[in-house]
Amino acid sequence: METRSFSKTVEKVFKISILASLLLHGISVGGFYISQMQNSATMDSADLSPVEIDLDDFPPELLGGAESPAPVEKQDWVEGSKKDGEDPNNDDLDPNKVSGDGKDKDGFLYSYNGDRPPTPILDFDPNSYFPDAAKNSGITEKTVVVLVQVDESGTLRSAKVVSGNPGYGFDSAALKIIHLARFSPGYSQGKPTSMSHRVPIHFRLGD
Repeated sequence: METRSFSKTVEKVFKISILASLLLHGISVGGFYISQMQNSATMDSADLSPVEIDLDDFPPELLGGAESPAPVEKQDWVEGSKKDGEDPNNDDLDPNKVSGDGKDKDGFLYSYNGDRPPTPILDFDPNSYFPDAAKNSGITEKTVVVLVQVDESGTLRSAKVVSGNPGYGFDSAALKIIHLARFSPGYSQGKPTSMSHRVPIHFRLGD
C-alpha cells in the first residue's frame, strides 16, 4: 500500500517537474523575442543608411501630374529645305554643304579628286640630306610622308610630316627637301588647280 502511494507521489513530482521545465523554457524564449522586438523598435535613426529618391525617375502621373514634362512633337523629314515640302531654289543650295567639294579647310582640292597631283621636281640628290644621327645608328633606309599644299602656279604654300615622328632627324630632312624642291601644279578638269597632296620622301644610303 505504501509502495503504491510512493509511486504515485513520484509520478506527480515528475509531471510537475516536466511542466515547470516547459514553463521556464517558454518564459525564457518569450523574453528573448520580446527583448529583440524592443531593440529593433528603439533602434537609433543614426544607424540607418540614408535613402535618396530621385523624383525624376517616377512617372508624373504618380506625382500628381497629368503628362510627361516638355512633350516633343514628332516631325517627319520632308525632302527640300522647307517644311512645307516645296523644293528649294537652286540659288539657296550650298554645294559644299550638300555633298562637299573635295577640298580641305583651306580650299585646296584633295589630289585624288583631281586629274593629276602636284609633282615635286628635284634638281639635287635627296640622299645627300640623309641624317647623320640615322647613319650613326646604322639606319640605311626610311620613308617619310609629307602633306603639301601647292597652289595653281606651282608655289608651295605649306608642308608638314604626316607619317608620325620618324626620329633621327628624318622629319627635318624631309621638310628641307620639300622646301628646296620645285613643283608643277596639280590639274583638275584640264586646268591648274590648288591641291593638297601627300608626297613620300624615300631615303636610301648607297643610292
